[in-house]
Amino acid sequence: MSSIRWWGPNADVLTAARAMDRLFDQFLGPGQGGNQQEEGTPTYTLPVDILETDDSYVLYASVPGVAAENVDVTFEEGRLTLSARAQPFETQGRWIRQERPWGNWTRRLELPKEVDGSGISAQFENGVLVVTVPKAARVQPVRIPVAGSKSEPKQVK
Repeated sequence: MSSIRWWGPNADVLTAARAMDRLFDQFLGPGQGGNQQEEGTPTYTLPVDILETDDSYVLYASVPGVAAENVDVTFEEGRLTLSARAQPFETQGRWIRQERPWGNWTRRLELPKEVDGSGISAQFENGVLVVTVPKAARVQPVRIPVAGSKSEPKQVK
């Protein structure tokens, strides 16, 4: 039986990236610099699109093969954290090629200071997580009256 070799336009880039991951793992230890969570366990970076509207930021994250109960969104100290967990597929037989990601994924995003963290909402449908982050209401300038003693204008003679 001959083995099947798959090629795509990014094959050379992925080969170079894996080599860099191995170098980082050699010098820093597994999971410290490369794209590995634990030795031999590939990780996946959640791709995120961010849209700015007049009153909010809307984030769209692709979370393929994950159930809604395995998705978590938190906001703390100006940082939005998206986490997801996908289980490997259990099957009879031997995989020839396995490209769909599985494992634990986390993506942290720094948000602008002018957001309303208490109004953040998230929806999950068809493998896409949509997080809406409302902008905080703009603080309007306030005119402050200046108190002082009333004095009559003096005439100069």
